Amino acid sequence: MTDKEKLVKGGRTFLLDLLPSAGQMARRYFHAEELPSHKKGTHDFVTAADLAVDKFLIEHLKERFPEIPILTEETAEGDINRFAKEEILWIIDPLDGTANFSRGDVNFSISVALVEKGNPLLGVIFCPISSRLFWATFLDKSAFWNGRRIKVSDVSELEKAVVCTDWSHVLETREETTNFLRKIYGQVRQIKILGSAATDLTLLARGGVDIYHHVKLYPWDVAAAGLIAQKAGAVVTEIDGKPWNAFSESILAANPILHQKMLELNAEAKV
Repeated sequence: MTDKEKLVKGGRTFLLDLLPSAGQMARRYFHAEELPSHKKGTHDFVTAADLAVDKFLIEHLKERFPEIPILTEETAEGDINRFAKEEILWIIDPLDGTANFSRGDVNFSISVALVEKGNPLLGVIFCPISSRLFWATFLDKSAFWNGRRIKVSDVSELEKAVVCTDWSHVLETREETTNFLRKIYGQVRQIKILGSAATDLTLLARGGVDIYHHVKLYPWDVAAAGLIAQKAGAVVTEIDGKPWNAFSESILAANPILHQKMLELNAEAKV
């Protein structure tokens, strides 16, 4: 077994214990009468829960893996693309779906990934309210949900497909999503906007939706979820078909047949 394989297997075991503990913390905030928060962008904000879970994860990862740098949503500063060349890196989203969380919507999750020069080696996602625990590693041939193998749907016709997308916090890119919606709204069965990229991609990985499309993302949104979707059988690329990694700014994920059809639609829509 190589050192990388040992690290990934050890990291998986560690995270499968750590994230449910972080989830207990998130649940306490979720059920609290008041949730302090402050604005961090035009359409983005951070809550006390984000900061507490972030601190908890950083402390435990630094204690167990002191040599590995950490990139998190709540501590990132400057040009985050400088992290893309790190030999090994933890990427954390302490609460993906903060807006949902703050409104009492259970569609949020805690996401941690281990990446090598931008390519995910390990991804673990925990949904605190449902206690759903998802994971995959580059060593696996499958993705897992609470220990059970999962796979993407086998829907092959667009008119039967359920599409999930979302709005970026970057307003300038929302027109791209609008163009995409204009192109597909009459061709698919349903379109959903659920508000948590990490959680929504686990839904795709277990066959709950058929296509996931998102413009202007950050590494913490999809580093773990992209790997989980891939190992569940999805083709995962940028929206124009270019190779995807954790630092890609867009994502298109679906089973191979629907993925190709979506690439064709995206090209027509010039998204």
